[in-house]
Amino acid sequence: MRALVLALTALLLGACVQTRVAGYVDPAYRGGPVLRSIAVAAQTSRLAEREALESAAVAELSANGVHAVRMIDLVPPTRPGGPAAEAAAIRTAGVRAVLRIAVDQRATVTRYIPPTYVGDPFWPYGGFGPYGGYWYGRPAFAGPVAGGGWVDEPAARYEARLQEAGSDAVIWTGEATARGNSSSDFADLASRAAKDLVARLKQDGLV
Repeated sequence: MRALVLALTALLLGACVQTRVAGYVDPAYRGGPVLRSIAVAAQTSRLAEREALESAAVAELSANGVHAVRMIDLVPPTRPGGPAAEAAAIRTAGVRAVLRIAVDQRATVTRYIPPTYVGDPFWPYGGFGPYGGYWYGRPAFAGPVAGGGWVDEPAARYEARLQEAGSDAVIWTGEATARGNSSSDFADLASRAAKDLVARLKQDGLV
């Protein structure tokens, strides 16, 4: 029993990042052609989050048959950038749209996890006498299995928009909120949010 409780506690502590995603297709584009080439551009000053967002989105798009490229590879942060350099890189890549994902909010949420307890089993012993049975046993004892305490958990909100290359017309907008556990970091949240945003693009019929 003790081993089972410990395993379940570890499973709960290692639970996946939880997300909520929403999306909206511009009425003028509804029923339009499915997009098969997309560049992914993350808008954040944090390199780890940028790579996580762009890499996860590109991987998910590629898994759905889309030719996808990371903006960080088209316009590396080690070189001069800016809107002009990005526009030129998009033309060179020949993609039809750009998926932009921005980190809108990020915070660390502190919460208390109570300790987990388990009782020792009741061990009966005894026998039968001439007037019936009699049984004795040690009562159950609640012993701590995992101590409680305060933990910090990351939470973030992301905004996304899908723009046609060249015209920059927004054909889709979406948002995702994500929250992890104490073993998660913001890069984990970014990866999951990007993956789920692409899943919403597919649900909305754009990829």
